[in-house]
Amino acid sequence: MSRIAVVAFGGNALVTDAEHDGIPDQYETVSRTVPPLLDLVEQGWGLVVSHGNGPQVGFILRRSEIAQSEVDPVPVDYAVADTQGAIGYMFVKALRNEMTRRGIRRPVVAVVTESVVAGDDPAFSNPTKPVGSFMSEETATTMAAENGWTIAEDAGRGWRRTVPSPVPTAILETDSIRQLLSAGAIVIAAGGGGIPVVVEPDGTVAGLEAVVDKDLASGLLAHELGADLLLIPTAVPRVAIRFGTPEQRWLDTLTVSQARAHLDAGEFGAGSMEPKVAAIADFVAKTPHAVGVIGAAGEIAQILAGTSGTRIVADEPVPAPSAESAGETVLLAVNGTLMRGLKLNPNLLDAGATFIREANTEPAYRLWSIGDEHPAMVRVTDGSGVAVAVEVWSVPRAGLAGILLAEPAGLSVGKVALDDGSVVLGVIGEPALVENQREITTFGGWRSYAATRGLPS
Repeated sequence: MSRIAVVAFGGNALVTDAEHDGIPDQYETVSRTVPPLLDLVEQGWGLVVSHGNGPQVGFILRRSEIAQSEVDPVPVDYAVADTQGAIGYMFVKALRNEMTRRGIRRPVVAVVTESVVAGDDPAFSNPTKPVGSFMSEETATTMAAENGWTIAEDAGRGWRRTVPSPVPTAILETDSIRQLLSAGAIVIAAGGGGIPVVVEPDGTVAGLEAVVDKDLASGLLAHELGADLLLIPTAVPRVAIRFGTPEQRWLDTLTVSQARAHLDAGEFGAGSMEPKVAAIADFVAKTPHAVGVIGAAGEIAQILAGTSGTRIVADEPVPAPSAESAGETVLLAVNGTLMRGLKLNPNLLDAGATFIREANTEPAYRLWSIGDEHPAMVRVTDGSGVAVAVEVWSVPRAGLAGILLAEPAGLSVGKVALDDGSVVLGVIGEPALVENQREITTFGGWRSYAATRGLPS
């Protein structure tokens, strides 16, 4: 099977504002999201698309409330199932139409998906997920008494019904989705987090009046499929800490540990970015070969090229240190002017570094020339990367900071995967650094490019 990508759109991404919430408006929005998804498919990726459904479930419940004197109310699990079918149909139609324009022939299938939850999940004793329409406190109190609802005030906007949001533990349709992917199908699944169900001891299934978080369900499905990429498009280009303050800082790459440290510090909005970061961190922790990315819905092409979005990657495995050097040195992969004989190589030598070997990265990187002064290497996940020639050095830990501080602006130290399967520290470029610079990926390394330009190599 090809590499698998799971792309998880939010329900709010389909409803851009209160003036554009009709079905034609939502379909128009879906249609705009489809081209970069098919770019993924044309690059050889197997594709699963998931989606939120918060506004759409709210519309169904509101209609049910208005018509309560005429028809029976719609249970929440049925509303989730309803929106899976409707939004899935939008994606299927938009994908088929775009494939027709491109001359692509491939099946597209929307799967109504069930998410298994534990019947004793603590969320059932503390329903906090708002659903349905906004009401006055008086109306909400009356509705709660008549229907057995729990209610809560929602961010100063009015009162709403609240339902449990349990954690999903399994996706019942994963095997079927895997078979569809193997058959070459594009699959729309896990819409709205999936229909929340419990599996009884006798194997029967019962739906619940609850809502499963879409991001958690998408991460779980991605893990069960062994996906290589989980992408969550949002309204912002990257994840930020101290968002909205003068100290705001955009993040390009995080390890799982770093992401969880920021989560523990409360750096992300509880109802917005927090569940996205948590879902991707959990997915990558359980699927170490994979990458998770959060970025702007309108920049999917740039995200796939590695020039936008925040990437969350696995922590580096800790190698067993030798008896002589435990804790004293680290391996550092360099790809530019830190290499032997080039202008910044003295920085390595002054720090007491020792050359170990020539090597190549795994074929997942692209390379740019920054004003012909030095290169910048950026990791990509769209299959366009190559193996870049590097040198591996053993660097005293005490000298690493000095080497980094002496590097040109826009270069940093991150995790670099080599073609032998090992992961070491390495010099990488920030995506913003390579904008409007000459791409030199086809040369496979700085020395090869420099030789063609008459630069020191």
